[in-house]
Amino acid sequence: MESLTAGKRKKLQSDATLAILDNSFTGIICIAPRVGKSKIICDAIKPMKTKKFLITAPYNTILESWKKEFEKWRMNPKNITLINQRSLSKEDLSKYDVIICDEVHTLSDAQMLLLKDFKGRLLGASGSISKETEKTLKLELGLQKIFEFTIEQAIEMGIVADYEIILVPVTLDATNKYIEAGSKDAKFLTTEYANYQYHTAQFEKFKKMAWNNKKFEFVKMAEASRRAELIYKSRTKIERVKKLIKDQERCLIFTARTEVADEFATGYHSKVNPNILTQFMDGELNKLAVCEMTNMGVTFPNLKTGIFHQMRSGEESAIQKVMRMCNVEEDEKATIYIVYYANTVDEEWTKKALIGLNPDKIKII
Repeated sequence: MESLTAGKRKKLQSDATLAILDNSFTGIICIAPRVGKSKIICDAIKPMKTKKFLITAPYNTILESWKKEFEKWRMNPKNITLINQRSLSKEDLSKYDVIICDEVHTLSDAQMLLLKDFKGRLLGASGSISKETEKTLKLELGLQKIFEFTIEQAIEMGIVADYEIILVPVTLDATNKYIEAGSKDAKFLTTEYANYQYHTAQFEKFKKMAWNNKKFEFVKMAEASRRAELIYKSRTKIERVKKLIKDQERCLIFTARTEVADEFATGYHSKVNPNILTQFMDGELNKLAVCEMTNMGVTFPNLKTGIFHQMRSGEESAIQKVMRMCNVEEDEKATIYIVYYANTVDEEWTKKALIGLNPDKIKII
């Protein structure tokens, strides 16, 4: 006998599949993780035996998940092609009747331009879409939401666990001079705080200059990049994250640089054995550090703690990452720690990323 939650999930899946079919595979389905987005799409594809489908995704890990879904739901993939969305420009899109863009919010401007010329049906799928992205997809591709089931609805129904977000602000070190600065011929050591202030002042200066002279745009962005690199690699925040990691029995750590990921725990990125991810999912490893490779399309069993060394400003990415930790039993609660530099652009990135999450579940320590 099906549980109440399983029955509700099945009804949701059926409703979403009908929405896809009723709209002829045109629009966006926005469905919280663990509802069964892949099954919903598989069920919509099954009766379309004479149509050719192209499914794109931003990461190969998601494409591998699709292959497993085909096996699980006994799909015949003869009329389905899977590609990384980075390969869209190499594909003859005219061969397909329908293109399905999984994690549609990750499409770049260039990829949207390619899809704009597509004459067939276009379906986008995501676990979360910001209002800004929704507006862009409507303007550029003519896509609107045809079905939505939010994270809060999934929590209320008991499909995913509830969560709490704990913000952990830290202060840039203004004492220890360990950061190399200066020119090639005149190097010196400075503090995190002084280096941040310098790059911020330079960024603001060239930002003003770029208003009337676009040749300064590159210089402005170079200063922004140097400031971001300082935030990503400065020791104060790294050491605070290490203390949080030490206190956890099992956790997933998000950062922005592979070398920092390797410093926190076993790192999972393009330079390591992909079996590491399987080991973490199977419980052979209890601490894993990643950059972007597990944002989407990967379900971790019994994972209830996440630690962000770096929170990027993208709202969709933040929500997707937070939801990696909501796979515990429904009577448990996932805990997400976010460490950031207070009174810096890092704090601004964090606030922007959290816009789509329930503010009542966010607290500062």
